[in-house]
Amino acid sequence: MKRVLIWDIPVRLFHWLLAGSFLGAFVIANTVDDESGLFVAHMWLGGVAAFMVLLRLVWGFVGSRHARFRSFDLRPAALAGYLRGALSGKGERRAGHNPANALAAIAMFALVLGLAVTGVGMSTGSEAAEELHEMLAFAMVALVALHVAGVALHTVRHRDNIALGMVDGRKEADPAAAIPKAHALVGLVFVGLTGLWAGGLYDGYDPATHTVTIPLIGKTVQLGEGEEHEEHGEHGEHGEHEEHEEHDD
Repeated sequence: MKRVLIWDIPVRLFHWLLAGSFLGAFVIANTVDDESGLFVAHMWLGGVAAFMVLLRLVWGFVGSRHARFRSFDLRPAALAGYLRGALSGKGERRAGHNPANALAAIAMFALVLGLAVTGVGMSTGSEAAEELHEMLAFAMVALVALHVAGVALHTVRHRDNIALGMVDGRKEADPAAAIPKAHALVGLVFVGLTGLWAGGLYDGYDPATHTVTIPLIGKTVQLGEGEEHEEHGEHGEHGEHEEHEEHDD
């Protein structure tokens, strides 16, 4: 076998940009105070990550051969067989996603979207949304750790540097499994749409009210814990009411 083109450019871009956005959001959330202006970047990165997942879901239906979800083998028996082979070093090589990576990818997509939804829910002051958001974040960290460990194990057992494949798009596989082109234009569109979305979120942010208007949807979301802002609003209205009463007297 020789190294042939397996991963198209949109898949590779998505892989690294999602990793970077989640890592950045997680680090900020655990090192910066909620009241800090930098904390807004956490929410911005989360919104960008969720948008990229939506684009990846579309590519999962119309993309190249190994990017499509129909190539994912999610059968429990296939996963069990792959894990046995990975531990023994005698497992079957897969040109595209192996059963473990396929399952991890689906779980990551669901977790990122769940983090976005619960993040918006937190803006309403929902304690349940806040607790679920934290649980999903740590579940994502655990899944990423397992994914990295699995990649390392596969690399050692099979002497197949699959991490490099997410850089140059190539893996050791049967030439018949190769994809004909890397879809560079689609990759450019992916980056362009993501950039427009990120810019829209940035432009929609109002530091005075600590809100952001979501592009396309037009919905305005309160950033941070909404309950605190509601309390401030109540105090402000109460103070203004008292002030008006004093003027009336």
